[in-house]
Amino acid sequence: MNSAQQRWLYGLVLALGAVAIWARDLRWTLTLADTLPLALGIPIAFALGLPWQPRPAQVSQKQKLILGLSLIGFLAAWMIGSITLLSFSFTSLVMIWGTCCFTPQLRRNRLGWLLLLSFPWLVLEWDQIGYAFRLSSAFVVEHCFNFLQITTTRDATNLKVLGIPIEIEAACAGWNLLQLTLLTGVAIGAYEIPSKRRFILLLACLPAVAWVANFLRILVLSGIALSFDVELASGSLHGLTGLAVLAIVLVITKALCFLLVPSPTILSQTVKSS
Repeated sequence: MNSAQQRWLYGLVLALGAVAIWARDLRWTLTLADTLPLALGIPIAFALGLPWQPRPAQVSQKQKLILGLSLIGFLAAWMIGSITLLSFSFTSLVMIWGTCCFTPQLRRNRLGWLLLLSFPWLVLEWDQIGYAFRLSSAFVVEHCFNFLQITTTRDATNLKVLGIPIEIEAACAGWNLLQLTLLTGVAIGAYEIPSKRRFILLLACLPAVAWVANFLRILVLSGIALSFDVELASGSLHGLTGLAVLAIVLVITKALCFLLVPSPTILSQTVKSS
């Protein structure tokens, strides 16, 4: 078997590994809305990594060490059933494969973030983060309505606005939408921001962007429930507001990219004015 065949054989094994992680716990596949965000990550990562130009394998001692630790981590995670450790180990293996077997490409070093967000470790094993999103959003929504002289009380994540109960359930937390917004933000940043430090700065901002967008979604749904009907807010409009949130994230992320990487025209105008 020549080196080219070995390269793609390893790629096939990695693809099977991804399928194995997805199939390890199928609770995240209950609906298309749950499944689609995670399924988008790997195709986006592949597209952003283009062109994939093969080269003779070059593995340093450091990479061999990382490779060995990642394999051990993957096997240990499979035995204990940790989707989180499986996802991190798999991502490390893919990054080693991409670095050693293909010519360097500027965006490719950032694709690990997309791969990480392509697996359901956040959804399945870190639901307390989703609860924190719901709780903090309910807290802020309560104070917003009270500021507007709309009598509101709160019990954990359950609101009562003018006597109308509004429950901010897990679906309203936008947990799958949160993962999709993070995927979207990482993809846009990987494509548009050449500087590694500025890309990391964007990553640090993305959770806040996702929270703000999700908070606006809850605020709008609460307003619809008060103005029209609770069933309307929890029905067809619930999914439409999810799409609106994604659009908001796209706009905010593009604005952040613009601030972090001003266009050459603006830079030249700034130099002339100074």
